[in-house]
Amino acid sequence: MKQKRFTMEERIKKILLSTMLPMALLIAFLLVVSAGYVSRYNQLAQNLSISSEFNLHFKDDLDVGMYYIAIFSEDTSHLSEVMALVDEAENTIAKLEDNTYNADSKKSLKRLKGYLTNLRKRMKELTEEEKYDDRMQSMDSNIRVLTSLVVQEMQNYIYTESMYLVSAENALTRHLYILIGTVALLCIAELVILVRRSFRFSHNISEPVKGILNNVREVALGNFQITEVQADNMEIEELDVGIRMMAKKLEELLANVRKEEETKHLIQLQLLQAQVNPHFLYNTLDTIVWLIEGGQTEDAVEMISSLSVFFRTSLSKGDDIIPLSEEKRHTVSYLEIQQTRYRDILDFEIRIPEEFDSVMVPKLTLQPLAENALYHGIKNKRGGGRILIEGEDAGKDLILRVRDNGQGMTKERLEEIRNAIRTGKRAGFGLSAVAERIRLYYGPGYGMEISSEEGKGTVVEVRLAKKITINK
Repeated sequence: MKQKRFTMEERIKKILLSTMLPMALLIAFLLVVSAGYVSRYNQLAQNLSISSEFNLHFKDDLDVGMYYIAIFSEDTSHLSEVMALVDEAENTIAKLEDNTYNADSKKSLKRLKGYLTNLRKRMKELTEEEKYDDRMQSMDSNIRVLTSLVVQEMQNYIYTESMYLVSAENALTRHLYILIGTVALLCIAELVILVRRSFRFSHNISEPVKGILNNVREVALGNFQITEVQADNMEIEELDVGIRMMAKKLEELLANVRKEEETKHLIQLQLLQAQVNPHFLYNTLDTIVWLIEGGQTEDAVEMISSLSVFFRTSLSKGDDIIPLSEEKRHTVSYLEIQQTRYRDILDFEIRIPEEFDSVMVPKLTLQPLAENALYHGIKNKRGGGRILIEGEDAGKDLILRVRDNGQGMTKERLEEIRNAIRTGKRAGFGLSAVAERIRLYYGPGYGMEISSEEGKGTVVEVRLAKKITINK
């Protein structure tokens, strides 16, 4: 099953969500927990503040107020103010109840409510006493005792809440340390995961990009057989597919252009090779006329026969690839015609085994080399000259060699000819054209080599495959 591909944007979002979302949830949880602890701490601190403030004034204010009432029993106008102190105390206890969670503190508040209820009752009874002594007795034995109990119980509440506050503070500190440690560990883990995923994401991008870059470099160097780049990103995968398709189309385009150029060039070479030197034809006809006028009819007939063979082989029914036997006959007819003209200076011999006669070779492979040996070697030498054409078995290849003992070449001229053979530059009719045709037909590893020594002669060697692969 093919792995699902994601875009880079989707992968980045996935990495961020998989790392940042847990972190965000953790931070939110910590904020909620911390807020709970802070809220509890604030409630405890508020309870202590309220209870402490209550204890500062309640007993003194209430005792003074009730004492004044006990002394001046006829004046009850201050009773409502003193009762308001009790109401305020009850309201304070109610507030404390809303924010109190400790069981001992709740018990203290419950006792305080009872003391206040009893205090309210005793205060009312005091106002109903008619005798001064009874009122003072009630003041000392009831009011002051109850306010002392209220203050004492509120101190118990304060102490209990203070201990609870210290405990809560310690718990808060302990939990905060645990939470901070947990957060630190989780942050480190998230950071490790994020870095690891980031490196993996970077690697999954950089490595395919490097592969694509190498493919582009290979294409730039002319190597279109590039390999597929494995990637799990849709953009890079599409880029790789596009580059491979481009490379394939470029390869096909260049192959077509190369084929067209080779075909065009081959046609040009074939036309060049097919051209007959008009001077050769004129001179041959002049020689035939001269032989007939001189009464040498047999030589004239022989020369006409050789000329006929020469042209018949040149045409070869339009074929450009012919058996080696026909190429030999064509070359022999050319040399026989020239031997008639230059009988005093030209001698030739062909030593190509008959076993190679069926080997197919490009037309006009040997004849231009023999012509080159005659015109550039033998004619420029005093005295007789000799051309030797040989064939040598080289395994899957066949070597054809043309030797002459003409004037040879200087080193400078030899280097010029060799350069012309390598580059295809025209440096004489025969050599570079033949060399280029061989390269086009047979490919790398095949072609022509030439060696020469001034005053001693020249050797031209042609390497051909025994089996030609180009279509005829």
